[in-house]
Amino acid sequence: MRGEFSVIDVDAHYLESIEAIAEYMDEPFRTRVTRAPNPSRLLPESLGDRMVEGRIQRDDVPYQRGAKGDMTPDQITAVMGRLGVDATIMVANRLSLLGHLSVRDLAVAFCDGYIKYMLDQVVDIGRGIYTMPVVPWQDPEAGAMIVERVADNPAVVGACFMSSGANPPLGDVHYNPVYEAAQAHDLPIVFHSDPSLTLVEGGSYVDGLQRLIEAHSLGFVFSNMVQLTSLLIQGVPERFPKLQFVFQEAGLFWVPMMMYRLDEYYLKRRSEAPLLKGLPSEYIRDRCWFGTQPIEAPKNQRYLQSVFEAANGYDRFLFASDYPHFDYDDPSAIINLGFLDREQKGKVLAGNAMSVFNLRRGGIQEWESTQLQESKTYPREAG
Repeated sequence: MRGEFSVIDVDAHYLESIEAIAEYMDEPFRTRVTRAPNPSRLLPESLGDRMVEGRIQRDDVPYQRGAKGDMTPDQITAVMGRLGVDATIMVANRLSLLGHLSVRDLAVAFCDGYIKYMLDQVVDIGRGIYTMPVVPWQDPEAGAMIVERVADNPAVVGACFMSSGANPPLGDVHYNPVYEAAQAHDLPIVFHSDPSLTLVEGGSYVDGLQRLIEAHSLGFVFSNMVQLTSLLIQGVPERFPKLQFVFQEAGLFWVPMMMYRLDEYYLKRRSEAPLLKGLPSEYIRDRCWFGTQPIEAPKNQRYLQSVFEAANGYDRFLFASDYPHFDYDDPSAIINLGFLDREQKGKVLAGNAMSVFNLRRGGIQEWESTQLQESKTYPREAG
């Protein structure tokens, strides 16, 4: 299939190395990390062979790592060209494990070093490469300071929680400083579910599962369910009426289930959610946005169509690739949906992202009339 769609990828992962981030950390953390025998072990890793001993092959558009294991902007744009992506929001990769790091000051140091590194070495709005600071939920005051410091950089388009394991959950007033900073700078809050509590020991809702297929199927979705529930019932949309909220990397089918389940219990127990002025589902339709990856692909597309209809997905769903992870999606995952008309595909592929991430403030408007109208050939074309 050949299309003429602009594409903005709201969730591609930058393969940053711990060693590269360490160069941007303040002391004593720079020395601590650079002199560690195995710096990667400072962030607890989840277990499981994602490539199933090589049986999953996703090397058609590989990133080649540099000497320190990190990527370069040139490699990003090469992959963007291969996938047919005009602009991409690079999300941390190693720092997705932040949720299992209990050392508060080290978590802050990683987040601070990461965004300094990205802004100095990686982002390039002229080539459509954007990013977000990772906010350490372990220290909201420090997280708010990071957001305040970088918010006016046009390459910064949001503030991102790696949300799995946040304690208390992210609707708590404990996190008000982060929400205040993001609202003041017109930045959406991104809740990126992550594998940091997947098949590792220590208080996870997937404890005891035996295989990656079990934990990977459930952990990402559970993380977003917890944060969405906390966000709504604790009244964050009313406490911060200008904020928009983006949920990443859990697919789409969980969204209508949460809408109607929360509505059911809100109508029975609304005294326990006193800040809400309407049904939880109304806030989800009006204030929440959802990355599509990994988009579910039922044989009967009417089931997926019903999800779009229930959750206002034509205006609130955002194309996300999750590249280069083993289960990434390319734009054909949206282009090949027969129930979407051309305008709706354009919204999901780019228009909705331009709205919630306010990308026009960066550099996209400069090439919007040219690059965004070019024809592209997408991988995995429909037969």
